[in-house]
Formats: sequence, structure tokens, C-alpha cells
Amino acid sequence: MTTGREATGVSAWALGLLILLPVPMLGSLASGGAMVAAYGTLSRQGPLAKANAAAARRWGALFLVLSTGLLLLQLVLGLIRLAAHTDEASGFFPQGIPITLYVLVCLVHLAVVIAGTLRARRGEVVRLPFMRDTA
Repeated sequence: MTTGREATGVSAWALGLLILLPVPMLGSLASGGAMVAAYGTLSRQGPLAKANAAAARRWGALFLVLSTGLLLLQLVLGLIRLAAHTDEASGFFPQGIPITLYVLVCLVHLAVVIAGTLRARRGEVVRLPFMRDTA
């Protein structure tokens, strides 16, 4: 049964809400990966769905690379700090900069995903101002 409405690609953006999974750090991997993977199916459902899925794919890939890179950087810095065997107490910064940036990137991701989902749901093409439009 069809409703007669054109596919908008809203599901590609809504998959970004997987960031809210209650498993630490798994949500960012699932969110970015799902947004990238959704393009294949949605690209065949019409021009609007393809455009919105392409925008979600670009954002999801950028988020996946940034969040994974920051988590790996935090891991490396933690291992270096652990291997250094220093007895002096040090604060959260500068060792905590990558995890702080990770939290900020996740908050920005959540805001972009909500905005993208709402725009796609209204039937508009989601355009990200800092990314080139290519399908």
C-alpha cells in the first residue's frame, strides 16, 4: 500500500540518532556507519531521497572519521601516559582534550542530525553549508 508521498530520505538522517545508544562510544560508530550505509537503498527511491541520503552520507562519514580519530587519539595519549610511569599528579588537561572534543563533536552531530531530520521530513533538500553537494 502506498501513501502517494515522495520518499524524502528522512530515515538516513534519523539513523544519526543512534548516537543516543546507552553504550559508551558504540553510539557514535553505529550512528555514522548507519548514515553512510543508508545511502545505497535510499538512492533508488527518487531524487529527493537520493539528495538527502547523499547529504546524510557525507555528514555521517565526516562524523565517523572525526569521532573515531578523537577516540583513538585519546587511547594513544592514555597509553603513553600509562607507559610514562610518572608519580606526579596531573590534571585532566591536556590529556583530556581529545575526549572533550569528542563530546563537543557528538553534541554538534546531534544538533545537525535533528535539523536534517526535520528538514527532510518537511520534504526539503538538506544542504550542509560546509560540504559540497555531490551525489
